[in-house]
Amino acid sequence: MLLIACGVAYYFLGYQTVRDNFSKVICLFSLLFAAYFITYKLFSITHFYWLLTAGFAFRLLLIFSVPNLSDDVYRFIWDGRLAASGTNPFSYLPNELIKLPRPAGLTQELYEQLNSPNYYTVYPPILQGLFWLNGKVFPVNTMAAIVFFKCIIVVFEAGTFLLLKNLLHRVAVPKHASLLYILNPLIIIELTGNVHFEGVMLFFLLGSLLLLLRHQWQGAAICLALGIATKLLPVLFVPLAVHRLGWKKGLRYVLLTGVTTVALFALLFDVKTAQHLIQSINLFVTKFEFNASLYYLVRWFGTLATGFNLIAWSGPVLALLAAGFICSVSFKRINKTDSNFFITALLVITIWLLFSTTVHPWYLTLPVALAVFTPFRFAIVWSFTAILSYSAYQSQPVQEQLWLVAAGYCLVVAYAAWELLMYKKAKAVL
Repeated sequence: MLLIACGVAYYFLGYQTVRDNFSKVICLFSLLFAAYFITYKLFSITHFYWLLTAGFAFRLLLIFSVPNLSDDVYRFIWDGRLAASGTNPFSYLPNELIKLPRPAGLTQELYEQLNSPNYYTVYPPILQGLFWLNGKVFPVNTMAAIVFFKCIIVVFEAGTFLLLKNLLHRVAVPKHASLLYILNPLIIIELTGNVHFEGVMLFFLLGSLLLLLRHQWQGAAICLALGIATKLLPVLFVPLAVHRLGWKKGLRYVLLTGVTTVALFALLFDVKTAQHLIQSINLFVTKFEFNASLYYLVRWFGTLATGFNLIAWSGPVLALLAAGFICSVSFKRINKTDSNFFITALLVITIWLLFSTTVHPWYLTLPVALAVFTPFRFAIVWSFTAILSYSAYQSQPVQEQLWLVAAGYCLVVAYAAWELLMYKKAKAVL
């Protein structure tokens, strides 16, 4: 009955809810997270395969829903149709192209659904390849294009489950821990429901980590490059991999990763289009802000001191500080063991997100997956509190409820601190 109730909740959230109805969004998510907690605690060991099947059934239930909590999918379709017509998607801004002769699929209706028509695309070559394939297969049918994307994500998620299973065996964690990811409502809604390709990136990253732990560094380097060419985020794990391999082999790993990444990007980029990508990435650090934590504190103090927003300065500084902390924790001796390796990997992505100026809910995909291999569950709590950010869409233009953002982060930090205290006590007893 609990799983049937979840199916009904997923149906209403995926097919009958718009993101500006925050009360409905939070109620449905709360119901799903409560069921998620109960089923994992009570049934994950005894009914593992039933719950695994349910996790994928929920994903399939959302296959034909139109993304209603995010409109990013329309840029994916736009880029794909542009690429399928023979035009590099990094060459034109949508607001430039809409004034020119263009492929039939790039309609005024599609243009009006774009959330960033004044910015160059920011999606790396692996995703652009998937977008191109979609544009070739479905050059004008938007609904079919959405379903196609969702099917791709579900296939990669099936691969992710197999990687989770192998990695859990590697670190001697029971296989039912994979349900923390498979059944997580945020993962199901944001990846399959709202069409976000963090699921593809995660597949390549976990594949790289598995090969790394098996001492197959060449394959690990190529997989990591594929992850970087999907979403840039996996580059954060290069220092941890180097430390794991040792400097001599680690430098070869870096070289192979770098060469493979450059080769993948070279398929799409010349100097001009590379500049456009860098320009778009720079916007995430110097202009965009959403659901941040440390950055909002810096912004508040900066505004008090100067009277204006210092994001153009504070964003890059916070990114550099995060990179420094990531390198520091990555090169600690304890990371040589498999269990500590994953704890540090979780810490790496946590540091990055805490120092970021923008943290959309689907960014929590990676910490939720890495938490599976560790005794820490604060990322699971975070995956729930991230939903509070949807309160911003109750008004137009978007206006964040900062007290809700602060409450969410306070809960996550408090829970993480409690977990760390319990972990240290347990280690001290041992």
